[in-house]
Amino acid sequence: MRVAIAQVDGKWPNLALAKIAGFYRRIGHGVEQFMPLADYDIVFASKVFADTPDDAYIGTAQTVQRGGSGYDIAHQLPSWIERGVPDWSLWPHWHKDMGFTTRGCIRHCPFCIVPAKEGELRVVAEFGDVWTGRSELVLLDANLTAAPIDHFRKLCDGATRARIRLNFSQGLDARLLTDEHAAILRRTKTTKAIHMAFDHMRDEQAVRRAVRVMHKAGWPASRIMFYVLIGYDSDHAQNMERVEIVKSLGADPFVMPFDRHDPYQRRFARWVNNMTAFNSMTWDEWCRTFKSKVEVPA
Repeated sequence: MRVAIAQVDGKWPNLALAKIAGFYRRIGHGVEQFMPLADYDIVFASKVFADTPDDAYIGTAQTVQRGGSGYDIAHQLPSWIERGVPDWSLWPHWHKDMGFTTRGCIRHCPFCIVPAKEGELRVVAEFGDVWTGRSELVLLDANLTAAPIDHFRKLCDGATRARIRLNFSQGLDARLLTDEHAAILRRTKTTKAIHMAFDHMRDEQAVRRAVRVMHKAGWPASRIMFYVLIGYDSDHAQNMERVEIVKSLGADPFVMPFDRHDPYQRRFARWVNNMTAFNSMTWDEWCRTFKSKVEVPA
C-alpha cells in the first residue's frame, strides 16, 4: 500500500503524522510526503490551525483521513498508533525527539482548546517512552508544572542521566512553580530558556514571584521567556504594560497574537519578538517607521 503524509501547517514536524508514518512503515507499507496528482492508496492530512487554508490537491486524493485540531479537536489516534515510536525520516532537517508525558490541563482558559481536546491532566508516559536517543527532547505537555512532582523529577532526572536537553515548549505554569521545581530545573540540562506565560494582568504577582523563585535557585532572568497573549481580553495599554513588566524583570517577552490576521496584533508581535527592535525602538517609533506599510492603532 502506498501511504502519503500531508502536513498542512506548522513549522515543526507534526507528531501525529510522524507516528502514523512510523506505524505504516513497521507493517511494511511505503510512506512518503504527499505530492499533488500522485496516486496513493490513502492520504493522512493534519493541520493545527482551523483558519489555515486546506491544500486543494488533497481533496482530489482517492482516500483522505484528516485529523488535528485544525480539522477536528475530538479526533484521536488509535491507541496502537499513539503508543508507537514516531518516524522522523520525512522531516530530514529535524534532529530532536518530541512527545507528551502528560495530557490535559487543570486550567480551563476560555481561549485554549486543550481541556476540550485532551480532558483533565493525567500522566501518559515516562521519559523512556518519548526519548529515542536524540540530543534534545521537545515536550508538548500543556501544563507539566501541574503534574505530580515525582513525575516532574523523574522526567528531569532521566534527561540528566541521558545527558540530553529538555525543551518545555509549551511553557511552565508560573502560578504553580515552586522552589522544588526550580531546584530540579537548575540541575537539569535544558535548552536556552525556560518558558512561562503572562496571559492576564491579574497574574502579575505570580510572574514576579516565579522570576524570584528561579533567581533564588540560580537561574538568571535572562534565560526566562514569557509568552504574552494579546488580542483576547486585553487592551493595547495592558499589552504594553505586560511586556514592559517582563522586560523590567530582566526576562524576555514573546507576544502570541490571538488573531494572527489582525494588523495591530501582528505588528505588535513583530516589534516585541524582534529583540533588537524591542530594545532599541519605542512602539511609537516602530509604528512611525512602518506606518506606510500597515496602519497600526496607537
